[in-house]
Amino acid sequence: GLYHAKAKNLLGMCHMLTERFNSVIPDDIKTLMELPGVGQKTANVIASIIYNIPALAVDTHVFRVSHRLGLAKGKDPLATEKELEKIIPREKWSDAHHWFIWHGRKICKARKPLCRGCVVVEECPFKEKNFE
Repeated sequence: GLYHAKAKNLLGMCHMLTERFNSVIPDDIKTLMELPGVGQKTANVIASIIYNIPALAVDTHVFRVSHRLGLAKGKDPLATEKELEKIIPREKWSDAHHWFIWHGRKICKARKPLCRGCVVVEECPFKEKNFE
């Protein structure tokens, strides 16, 4: 049901990129967030992947895994991002983003985490561990 809003944002983004940025995707997070439909997470991903700028995009996997591991307590993705930036070295931010996502998709799943296969299970404070 979001396709109308997404289509509108994509068209607006294309217009803005061609008219304001000479068809070049901006290389800084603040400017990227001026594009229609681009928030903090998307801007961080673009900056990190396209321009190799250290950035920690907090999606559902990063949020869940970092909270379960006790690395963050922030109530929202931005607060979680700021907490993780304090404890992860800047040069590892982009890699850490991918590590959290991989771990969240393959091991620390939302509904039924595979704690038996987790390499950090001994250090993990998550109370509802699953060893089935």
